[in-house]
Amino acid sequence: MTKKFHLHKARLETLVDAVFAIAMTILVLEVKVPPIVDKFSAMELLHALAHDGVVIFAYFVSFSALGVFWVWHHKLTERIAEIDLPLLVCSLVFLSLICFFPFVAALFGRYPQNLTANIVYVVLLGLILASQTLFFWLAIERKKIAEFIKHEEALNTHRTNLLSLAIFCISLSATGLRISIYAALTCVLAGIFFLWRFMQSKKHSKKQSK
Repeated sequence: MTKKFHLHKARLETLVDAVFAIAMTILVLEVKVPPIVDKFSAMELLHALAHDGVVIFAYFVSFSALGVFWVWHHKLTERIAEIDLPLLVCSLVFLSLICFFPFVAALFGRYPQNLTANIVYVVLLGLILASQTLFFWLAIERKKIAEFIKHEEALNTHRTNLLSLAIFCISLSATGLRISIYAALTCVLAGIFFLWRFMQSKKHSKKQSK
């Protein structure tokens, strides 16, 4: 009989920490020291820094986003007993998106007014949110939740993930509207779908508690 694949979650957490540490460090490489003609001119340097202000702002926003994703992933992982193959694949997809984040952040920092740069940035954020929501849903469905976590507590965490994804999709409709009404409508429909899943999960829990 073939032994089922499983991975101790400590191995995954080590990989996650390493990937996030590298990605968060690479972010700052896009912030360059601005060239100036008069090296003694404080005003010229100040103007040069102000010119690169969007890049610096994008760095801090992106660093904060990665920090939130890192904390969120660990909060989810500590509720999971072990990692099987589907959970590992989902985690690797999540990490591939994190590795791609510095490039997308640099794109947004250089071209903040460019619609394509904005779309790529927010779509990547959405994919990261979706991958984490899927990760924890798989853990519930495959009964990989740690024994000390109550089933209702795990469902509450999943519902929070769904609600966050719904809010993100609906808020994304403003960016979608810059492309076309169909893109905005797609974002709204996606948000309504995740909101519906959120409501269905709450109704199911209420029925079980009766």
